[in-house]
Amino acid sequence: MLAQAEQRQSGREYRLLFSGNQVFSETRLRQIAVEELADLGSAEFPEANADDAAFMMEQAYKEEGYAFAILSYRFSAPGEDLVLEFIVSEGEQVILEAIEFSGHTAFSREELLTFFAAGKRGFLGPDREIFVEKDVRDGLAEIRDLYLSEGYPQVTVGEPVLSFSADRSRVTVHSIIFEGIRRTVAEVEFHGDTDTLAMGMLADIPEEQIGKPYVPRRRLLLQSRVREIYANLGFPDAEVAVVEGPGLNFSQVRLDVSIVSGPRVKISGIEIHGNERTKEAFILDRVTLRPGDLYSDEGKQASFKSLYQTRLFSRVTIELGEGSSPTERVLEVTVQEGMAKELFIQGGWGSYEMLRGSAGYQHNNIFGTGRLFRLEAGVSAKSAALQANLTDPWFLGSDITADLPVYFRRREEPSFTREETGASLFFSRDFFENMGVTLGYLYRENNIVDIASLSLTEVPESEYTIASVKLQATLDKRNDIFFPTSGHKTFASVEVADPALGSGISFYRFNLGLRKFFPLSEKNTLGLRYDTGLILPGRDQLAIPIGERFFNGGEHTVRSFNESQLGPRDALGEPLGGDAFNVFSIELRRMLTERLAGSLFFDYGNISPNRSREESGELPFSDRSQVIDATLAEYFKGFRSGIGCGLLYLLPIGPARLDFAWNPDRDTERDEAGYVVHFSLGAAF
Repeated sequence: MLAQAEQRQSGREYRLLFSGNQVFSETRLRQIAVEELADLGSAEFPEANADDAAFMMEQAYKEEGYAFAILSYRFSAPGEDLVLEFIVSEGEQVILEAIEFSGHTAFSREELLTFFAAGKRGFLGPDREIFVEKDVRDGLAEIRDLYLSEGYPQVTVGEPVLSFSADRSRVTVHSIIFEGIRRTVAEVEFHGDTDTLAMGMLADIPEEQIGKPYVPRRRLLLQSRVREIYANLGFPDAEVAVVEGPGLNFSQVRLDVSIVSGPRVKISGIEIHGNERTKEAFILDRVTLRPGDLYSDEGKQASFKSLYQTRLFSRVTIELGEGSSPTERVLEVTVQEGMAKELFIQGGWGSYEMLRGSAGYQHNNIFGTGRLFRLEAGVSAKSAALQANLTDPWFLGSDITADLPVYFRRREEPSFTREETGASLFFSRDFFENMGVTLGYLYRENNIVDIASLSLTEVPESEYTIASVKLQATLDKRNDIFFPTSGHKTFASVEVADPALGSGISFYRFNLGLRKFFPLSEKNTLGLRYDTGLILPGRDQLAIPIGERFFNGGEHTVRSFNESQLGPRDALGEPLGGDAFNVFSIELRRMLTERLAGSLFFDYGNISPNRSREESGELPFSDRSQVIDATLAEYFKGFRSGIGCGLLYLLPIGPARLDFAWNPDRDTERDEAGYVVHFSLGAAF
């Protein structure tokens, strides 16, 4: 193949010719060496630029397994038009058939092979492994580091010996390993100021160290461990030295630990510096150490963490200052306050709401107490909202966060419009790592207008008040909240509305959600999702108002349906919702470029009851027990599916997502769409 193009630069013009390239297009080769070729026309020595460009192209071939690729070049003869031709000899792509070792006894071949990753992968996982010499050498270097970390200071890992097949399409790699003698810690002895209490805490160290592989880093770790113990006992200036001593033979090492403790220090006082807006009392409440306490590094670190987690300070330093004597010193806490006030504007898009945006104001340090105030207004083609929040992250000096939101919301649903005004009081606390629990009281006044349904027996209430208590627990161990590739998230909630709480209607609402992400390879992730919900009428409640029911179908549920279109409908085909729902999803995601990902998905969901009384030709419910029985009887019935593919472009605020979903069991009597296209911001789950 021969391709040509003009390279225009100030002073001179070169025509670039490429020949012999089949695997990489001319455009791709130009991109690989774009910087080297950019200055070709103005370069004093264009041969140097051409040489660098050829090298970059050749390396790109070798990274794709073309181990025998050669890139050469030639310039046109003097006096002719300025032409630079790159001649490509690609050769065969080489497959790595096997990696063999000899001389290894400490580690099995399988353990050593873990340092070599496949060079090519298919959409569903490993496909074939190509030979990239650099990757092989990197793997052997990591094996050497493994031996060194396990106490083999004399180890040598031999250069890779390459044995190619006759047609040079396959290669076997062999490396000879000389392990040498393994050195271990045989004894640990302490000398110097061996404080009685400290020695009790040091007693376990010899047992922990003896028999462990000896590496120079072990001395530093032991030194740090002993210094930490003394610092936590009130000796901030303790000096510790660890010296390697000979054992009975070369394979054994004795570690001698010398300790100069220095004076034991008490905190005589605490001084706060740098706070201009934040009250001193607020800072002191988060300092673990108190006047009269023995100094400890643990207390210092806990104080630093507590202050930094307030997010009010861009910098925190805690140091011991001078005191009245060497044994009594001042703890100096210096903070640098971050920005307290901020204005924000956010934008988004959804296939149902279309263009949406919000703007607001937030103050992160009301009256210097660390409390937050936030005012936000949002609007879209289908909704409008205004909300004010007052948050106390340390309610009554505890680890409990109190949140008081007051809001007005209006949203047009496919079959009605919801208007609600409300206020809530939530108390939240983290009990374990990544796990939080929230308990709240919610009060709101609802007005359901523009109801499209003619089945008034299905929607008996359009104006009502809800007062409820809600408990929710969330465990989130995803590695990324916007585009997770591993981990899981689980959440569950229970909400009870009752006249005893001031509610005009009564119900019991339950929600459960599960997400799990499996990394199949570096670029492939399998995501699983299950969501379910159940709402049951409480005492003296015949039915659940349409504004409180569950709806299914849309960009975040079963994607083969438009918003809320899955489930029971009235005579005009308007969605009525139901008292329970389920959504199962499985999605395979693959990174195509650094920011672009593709997906294949299958959604499976329902609404229960899955047909309205009108559709079933039955009379309206006459008591709540009939509602409950009908809901539970069809809880896992009437599922509909969606199959599709999508593209996701990763943005700082989450992925922009385009999904195409096909409805494989389309109900033509309901005028369901055969396929649906969704465009929105944020992953489906």
